[in-house]
Amino acid sequence: MSSRPSAKVGAFAIDVDSTGTGRRGTWELFVDTWNVRMGDLYPLPEFSASTVDGFRGTMRSVTLHDTVVNELWGSSSVRTEAVGTHEHDHIRLYVGLRGVTTLRDAHDQGGDAHISAGTYFMHHVVTENHFHTTPEIGRRIFIFPGDVLRSLVARKPRTGRATSPAAQILMAHTTMVQRTVSDLGPAGVHAARNALLELAKGLVLDHFDDREPAFIPALAQAAMDLADVRLTDAELSPATIATHLHVSVRTLQRAFASLDESFSAYIRRRRLEEAAAALTAPESRLSVSEAAARWHFTDSSHFIRAFKKQYRATPAQFARRSA
Repeated sequence: MSSRPSAKVGAFAIDVDSTGTGRRGTWELFVDTWNVRMGDLYPLPEFSASTVDGFRGTMRSVTLHDTVVNELWGSSSVRTEAVGTHEHDHIRLYVGLRGVTTLRDAHDQGGDAHISAGTYFMHHVVTENHFHTTPEIGRRIFIFPGDVLRSLVARKPRTGRATSPAAQILMAHTTMVQRTVSDLGPAGVHAARNALLELAKGLVLDHFDDREPAFIPALAQAAMDLADVRLTDAELSPATIATHLHVSVRTLQRAFASLDESFSAYIRRRRLEEAAAALTAPESRLSVSEAAARWHFTDSSHFIRAFKKQYRATPAQFARRSA
C-alpha cells in the first residue's frame, strides 16, 4: 500500500463508561470515524464480539498526515477476530502503560510479543497479526510510514524500557502533540510529525540530538514529568534529572530558557502546590514542619516564606481559608 501522506489531520476520541448503554453503537461510531479519517492508510482489523459489546474505556487518536498515535485506556479486554489480508508497509511502536498487550506470532518476531507496562516493542508490519490484551489496559500505539524507519527495524524488532531517556523524550513530545494538535497550523503539523519520526529513530538508536531545536520543548516536558513523580525525593534536582535524561545541566537549563520559569523554580512551585493540597485536604493532620520536611525545604521558616510568596498567605492562613 502507499505511504504517501494523507491530507487528514486532527484528533478524535471514544469514551465509554462501565454503565453506558448502546456500547456497540458507540464502538461502531469509533470504527466509522477511524475509517473516514485514516482507513485508507491504516485499515482496522475486525474485533471480537465481546470487545465490541463490552468495551469500557477511553481511546484517543491523533493523525498527522501519515503518522498516527492511538492511546487506549480500558477496563475490558480487546481481542481481534479477523485481521484481513491487507498488505502493509509501516512501522508500529507499542508502548505499555498498564496491563499487557500480546501480539500473536508477529511475522518478524518468531513468536508472540508481549508488551507490558513500562516496555516498548517496535516492528515493521507487512501483514496484520492478531492481538489481545488483559482487561486492565493502557497503551500507546504509534504508526509510522515504512519508508522512514524500515531500514532500522525491518527483520529486527526493537524492544526496551519505556523509561529510557529517548523513550521519555518521545512520550513527552507525544503528550504535547495530543494536547495541541487542534491548534496547529500546517507548519506546526509538519514539524510535530517530523519530530515524532526523528524521536522514533532516536528510540531505535538509543540517542536523541539534544542540540536539535525541535526537541527542546519535549526535553523540558520530559524533565517536568520526571520531577512531578519525584517531588518528595530529597535527591531531586536539575542535575539528577539531567543525568537521568543523559543531557548536561546546561542543556536542560537551555530547554527552560523560553519558558516562564527555570527548572529549579518549577520544582519549587510544584512542591508548594503539593504541600498546599496536602495541608488543605479534609483528612490532613500535616503540620507546617512536617510539610517543610516532606517537600525538602531547609526549615519551617524557609517553607513559610516560599509559601507566602506563592500564595500571599502563610500555610496556616491558607489552610483556614480553604476550610
